[in-house]
Amino acid sequence: AEQAKILVAEGEENNLGAKVLDERYRRWYACSMCEQEYHGVVRCALGWACWKTYVGRLEADWARGAAMTELGLGLLAADHYEDALSVQEADLATLRRLGAPEHTIL
Repeated sequence: AEQAKILVAEGEENNLGAKVLDERYRRWYACSMCEQEYHGVVRCALGWACWKTYVGRLEADWARGAAMTELGLGLLAADHYEDALSVQEADLATLRRLGAPEHTIL
């Protein structure tokens, strides 16, 4: 988690662009060596760590929105279905409140 946090921060500070930020953000949910996505309780733990890292940002910040998505997916991966649904409903409400285009929401 710390590596992902540092890589994303460096990408933002150095204005490395969306493609590089996406690659660095991927560390929150996939192994850097084999590129396989994490699953189960590991994905859940990383989702919580990601959320705690970015929750203090503005509601419209890309990393905060992505962190909420990661939290929801992590809860889902660990079979915490009711909690995952609550997070995904909050994510949807945020997107609507921010006026996100329909293709983003879907």
